[in-house]
Amino acid sequence: MIQAEKNMKRRSSNLPISMGWILKIAFGVAGFALWGWSFVAVVVGLHVAGGVVKALLSCLVSLVVLCLILWLAVVIVF
Repeated sequence: MIQAEKNMKRRSSNLPISMGWILKIAFGVAGFALWGWSFVAVVVGLHVAGGVVKALLSCLVSLVVLCLILWLAVVIVF
């Protein structure tokens, strides 16, 4: 067991920030340099819209599941 654990390679990094964050920051800086504040407004708008859409989809899925459960209950009872 110890040998198996010893052979497993753990991927770890000592960097305080991940490469994903570095790429996001680089794209943000490049976008701001190219398009200015309109780029920032679009990114913020997409972020907010994504949250709203995610909440609406969650609500709709819950409503569909509730309707399905009620429909099955009615079909089974009657």
